Amino acid sequence: MKEELFERVLADAAALPLVSRLRLRDALKGDAFVEPEAGVRFATESLSELKRARRYSATGPLAAWLESFGSDDVLFDVGANTGTVSLLAARMHGRRLPIIAFEPAADTFEALVRNVRANDFAAGVIPLQLALFDRTGIEPLHRASIGAGTALHAVGEASDYTRRPFVPVSIEHVLAFRIDDLIRVCGVPRPTRMKLDVDGFENKVIEGAVDLLSSGRCELYTELVEADPDDRHPQAVMSFLAGFGYRQVQLHDHHEPGTYPRIFDVLFAKP
Repeated sequence: MKEELFERVLADAAALPLVSRLRLRDALKGDAFVEPEAGVRFATESLSELKRARRYSATGPLAAWLESFGSDDVLFDVGANTGTVSLLAARMHGRRLPIIAFEPAADTFEALVRNVRANDFAAGVIPLQLALFDRTGIEPLHRASIGAGTALHAVGEASDYTRRPFVPVSIEHVLAFRIDDLIRVCGVPRPTRMKLDVDGFENKVIEGAVDLLSSGRCELYTELVEADPDDRHPQAVMSFLAGFGYRQVQLHDHHEPGTYPRIFDVLFAKP
C-alpha cells in the first residue's frame, strides 16, 4: 500500500510544472534530518546519504581513538565523505579540536558542508574540496558512481580498492596536494592525528607526507584492503611507515579471518 501511494504521489509530482517541482523539492529538503545520537544530525538529500549517516557510530575502536585526543591535537580527516568521523570528533571535543576534512567529490563535498552547517560545527571543522596525493596539481577523479555519500572513486588512475582497473561512470578534475605542500604553501596546521579512508590509495597519500612523517609525531588510523593472500599492498604501506619509525599499535578486522577481500583498520604510531 505504501509503495502504491508513493508511486501515485511521484506520478502527480512529475506532472507539475518545472517551477512547482523545484519548489516541492526544496520544501522536502528542510525536514530530511537524521539524528543517530543526541548532538549530531545529518541533513540528508538522498538514499546514499541516508546509508552513510546510518554508519555513524559513537562506539568501537575508531570512536575510542577519537575520544583519546588531547587539547593540542589537530585532526586530518582524509576521505571525509559526508562527515561521519569529523562530526563525531567535533561532537566529542567541540571547538578546541581543529578538524580539516578532505573530500574531493563535488556532490559528496556539498553534503559534507551541509552537515557541518546543520550541526553548527563550522568553528572547528574546515571542509576542503581537494584530494591528498603523492603529487600536487590537477588530477582526474574517476567516479565509481554518482551521488553524495558514494565511495570507491579513484584519483589519478582508474583502479579500485583491490588495485584492479575499472571503467568510471564519470570523470571530474580536482585539485590535489601533497600533504607537505599543503602545509608549507597554504599554512594548514600540521596534523597530530590523521584518519585515512581512501579506498586503496593510502600509499599515494603517505608518499606525499614525507616531511610530516619524518618530523614529529602524527598518529595514523587507516583502513587497508588486502584483495587476496598474494596482495602486497597493505604490507607495502606498513613497510613505508616503518621506515619513519611507525609501528602497528592496533589492528581490527572487519570480517572473519580468511575472508577476502580482507578489510581491516590499523592504528600506526611512533613509540
